[in-house]
Amino acid sequence: MVLRLREDSPNLWDGAKCLSVTVTGDYDPFFDDEEMDEAISFCNGESDGIVCPIREKCLHFALTNNEKFGVWGGTSELTRKALRKKLPSKGGKPNSGWKWMSEEDALDGLDRERLKRELDEEKKYQA
Repeated sequence: MVLRLREDSPNLWDGAKCLSVTVTGDYDPFFDDEEMDEAISFCNGESDGIVCPIREKCLHFALTNNEKFGVWGGTSELTRKALRKKLPSKGGKPNSGWKWMSEEDALDGLDRERLKRELDEEKKYQA
C-alpha cells in the first residue's frame, strides 16, 4: 500500500496518449495481462507511428513510485523490474540512468526466467 507518492504524476498526465483510451470493467489493456502487448504497442507508437509524448515521464513516475503492475511508460512489468535491477535507485532517489529501452535491452545480461518467477510471486501476494 502506498501512503505517499515519491513523485507526483507528470502534469496530471496532460498529453498522454492513454487518456484517449476508454477503459471499462471488461477492457483495460494497461492492466490486463492478455492485452498488455496492445497497450505497450500503443504507447510506443508501433500502431500509429506516434510515441506517447510523455512516455519518459510516465516511466520515470512508475520507477520512482515502484509501480510493479501494469503498463507504464511503454514498458511491461518485466521490463521495469529489469531496469530496477540494472539501475537501482539510490537511497530511495531516482536513478539518473533511467530511460526507456526495449525489453530485450533491459533484460540483456539478466536472468529472464528468474525475474519472471519473482514477478509471479509478487502477483500471488497481490491477489
